Amino acid sequence: MKRFFIGLLVLTIFLNGCGNKMSEGDRSKLQKAQISNTVKNNSESMDATQINQHIPQLITYNGNHLSAWVNQFLFVENGDLKESHDGDKSYIKLSYVKDNVVKTVDLISYALKYDLFNGINYMTASPSGKYIILEFSQNVPISVIVDTDTNKSSILWYDESKKESMMRISFNPNNEDEFAFLPSAEINGPNGSHFLKLYEIKTHKINTIGEISEKDISMQNSMIQWGKNTISVISLDKNKIFNFIY
Repeated sequence: MKRFFIGLLVLTIFLNGCGNKMSEGDRSKLQKAQISNTVKNNSESMDATQINQHIPQLITYNGNHLSAWVNQFLFVENGDLKESHDGDKSYIKLSYVKDNVVKTVDLISYALKYDLFNGINYMTASPSGKYIILEFSQNVPISVIVDTDTNKSSILWYDESKKESMMRISFNPNNEDEFAFLPSAEINGPNGSHFLKLYEIKTHKINTIGEISEKDISMQNSMIQWGKNTISVISLDKNKIFNFIY
């Protein structure tokens, strides 16, 4: 890079010294070469390792008898998550208060294994705060569950062989071990469709509640809400609402 700028400086001085001696054709060729080099160097700088500034570096949660927060700092190079750069490491750390003690879970291993360079963008907890759910934002989102009693974490797979997880998870307010979710990448039928499902944590049992046409709602831009006898899938702009009896 330094050699390029030194060379450019020398050429500039040379041009100033030559005045009108250089033909218009020579000037045009030189300008094209300078533009080409500038584009090349800009491209190289874009490919360099840099901090992903498009992710929230701090996510907080306070509800269901739980205070929790996520700190994340990720290096990306050419669209791939990097473990470290210049001595600094990428990290994703969940912290929460349990029995008046702050506990921490390191979640970077999941991000590195599945190249989840967009980090975590969503967090929720079960009614008593026993479970914490964290969703990694990606084309096919991946959700992780943390058991605050054991401080252990695991991925909530819907179909591990296809790397399909669960997303938009929402706990049953009356049942600590049950939540509603949308499969992260299930497409069926000519128009595409998704299914609202229930998951029981202790038994790993999955039940289907109802079907949603994907042409009517974006699954990743939606939320699940529990009612007295219904579960609703609602678009974030609230223009689309699908109600299901359970």
